[in-house]
Amino acid sequence: MKPLLLLTLNIIFLFFLNACGGGSGTDSTSTLPDANITFPDAVVHDPSFTTTHFSGSQNCAQCHDGITDGDGKDVSIAKAWQGTMMANAATDPFWKAKVATEVKEHPEFKGIIEGKCSRCHTPMANVEATYNGDTVLLSGDGFLNHDNVYYDAAMQGVSCTLCHQIENTPQLGTPEGFTGGFVIDTNNTGTDRNIYGPYTNPRTQPMINNVQFTPEYSSHINESKLCASCHSLETPVIATDGTITNETFPEQAAYTEWEYSDFNGTQSCQDCHMPKAAGSVVISTRPDNGTLPARSPFFQHKFLGANTYMLEILKNNRVKLGVLADEARFNESITDTREFLKAAADVNIRQLSFENGLLNFDVNITNHSGHKFPTGFPSRRAWLHVIVKNSADQIVFESGAINSNGQISGVVYDTASNTYEPHYDKITDPSQVQVYETILEDTDDKMTYILLHALHYLKDNRILPKGLDKNDVNLPETINPHGNAENDSNFIGGSDTVTYEIANLPADDYTITATLHYQTLSYGFAQDLYKNAELREVALMKLLDDNAVNRYETISTDTTSISIP
Repeated sequence: MKPLLLLTLNIIFLFFLNACGGGSGTDSTSTLPDANITFPDAVVHDPSFTTTHFSGSQNCAQCHDGITDGDGKDVSIAKAWQGTMMANAATDPFWKAKVATEVKEHPEFKGIIEGKCSRCHTPMANVEATYNGDTVLLSGDGFLNHDNVYYDAAMQGVSCTLCHQIENTPQLGTPEGFTGGFVIDTNNTGTDRNIYGPYTNPRTQPMINNVQFTPEYSSHINESKLCASCHSLETPVIATDGTITNETFPEQAAYTEWEYSDFNGTQSCQDCHMPKAAGSVVISTRPDNGTLPARSPFFQHKFLGANTYMLEILKNNRVKLGVLADEARFNESITDTREFLKAAADVNIRQLSFENGLLNFDVNITNHSGHKFPTGFPSRRAWLHVIVKNSADQIVFESGAINSNGQISGVVYDTASNTYEPHYDKITDPSQVQVYETILEDTDDKMTYILLHALHYLKDNRILPKGLDKNDVNLPETINPHGNAENDSNFIGGSDTVTYEIANLPADDYTITATLHYQTLSYGFAQDLYKNAELREVALMKLLDDNAVNRYETISTDTTSISIP
C-alpha cells in the first residue's frame, strides 16, 4: 500500500463557465466554414468505470436512481446530475477553448496550466493520476484523449465519489482551502474508503457490497464550505513580458461573497442550488424490502446555476460532444435554470417626474442571490435595457438593445484603447448602457481577456448581495467593487439604483419599460476568444456558437407610464 497521500488541490485555473445555444450535432463530423477543420464525434466515456479511489456515476445510479419524493416526483440522483454543468465540467467546449488559448499565450507553462485547471474540471482523473505518479495533462495524450487511461474518470466531470469523499479538514472553507484546496484521503482503498453523506446512522452494508465504499455521516456535506474550494479561487499572475509574479488574481469568489452577505448563517449554497424535494425520500432502491427509512430534507442534485447557454449547446450537440444526458433531461435542466435565474434579481421603476423639460425616473435592481449578480467567470454580464415609447408606440429613447449576435448597441470593448462601458449612476444618452460585469486589467494597466495576465479589475460593478458592505474596512480585496461603482452611493449591498434623465420630449403619454438581461458569454469576450480560431478547440466553440440561437436570458421586467402635459 502506498503511504498516506492527502492530495491538497492547489492553485487551479477554474474556467467553470456556463453558456447556451447549439447545432444538431447528429452527424459524425462537422466542418468549420472557411476552414479545413473537421470535428469527429467525441467518444462517449464509460460511466461505470472504477479506479482505486473513485467510481463512476452509473454505479451509484444502481441504487440512487428510481427514487421519488413525497409527491411521487422522480428525484433520481444520477439522472438529475447528468444534465448539469457539474456533470459536463470536462465536456464544456467553452472551457476547453479558453484553456487552449491560455496555453497558446504561454506554452512554456502548459504543464502548470493544464495540471492546475484539471483539478476542478477533471478532478477524479487529476487525483488518481497524481496518486499513481502519472503525468497530469489535458491536451494531446492527456485526459481529454479517449485513449488515455484516465479518460472515463476525466469525462465524468465533478461526480458523486469526488464531492462525497472530500474530507472535512480545518482548511475547508478557509483561504487555505480555496483554489482547489480540498483534500481526498488516498490512503484508504476498497471498503476502507469513506463516502460522506448528510444523514445520520446510514445503512452501510448495501453500499459496501455494491460499490465497496463505506457510508459515513458528516455535516459538512450540507455546508457551503464544501463548495468553497472550486468557487473561491485565485490564479497566478503572469506579466505581459512572460514572467511569473508573486501576485494572484481573484478569478471568482462566489463563496467569499456569500461569507460577507446576510445569507451566511441563514442559507447555504445547497439551499438554493440544490432545491429541496417535497416531503421525505427513501434515498435508495436497495434493499427493496421496505426497511430503509425516509430521509428529510432531501436536496435534489440539480445544481442550478445560470447555464442555459451552454446547457443548450450540450443538448443540441450531444453526439458531437459525447454527453450522457438525453434531450428530455437537458430540457428539464434548462427550464429549471431559467426559472432559477428569474428569481435571482428584479427591477422596479421608481420616482417618475417631469420637471424643467426633463423626464426623470429611477431603475432599481435588487439582488436576491447570496453572492454578486452575476458571479463567477469574467465572461458573464447583466445589463439594463430601457425603452421609452410615446402614445403612437414609437421608441423615443432606448438604451441597452441587443442584436442577434449578442452585441449590445453602443457598448464597445477595445483592449488596445482600454475602451469599455463604465458604471453609471445617471444615464442621459442612449449610447450609455448600465452593464454589470468585470473588466480585467493586466500588469501594464491595460484591459485584457487573458486570464493569466489579469492582475486587477478595471471594473467590477456586479450587484452586491444583501449585507455586503463595500465600505467595510475588513472586506477582502477579492470581493471589493472596482471602478465608478466604488463611489456610487446608490450602489449598495443588495441593490443598485440608476437614474435616467431624458430631455426634449414633447407633451404626450409615455410608457417606460426596464428589463434586466443576463448573458453567459459576453460579445467582447467571445470575439477575443475567436481571434484564436486556428486552435481546434476554439474553432469548434465558434462553430457551436455560430449556430446558437439563445444568447441571453431575461431576468426581470417592469413597466410604467407617465403623462407629460
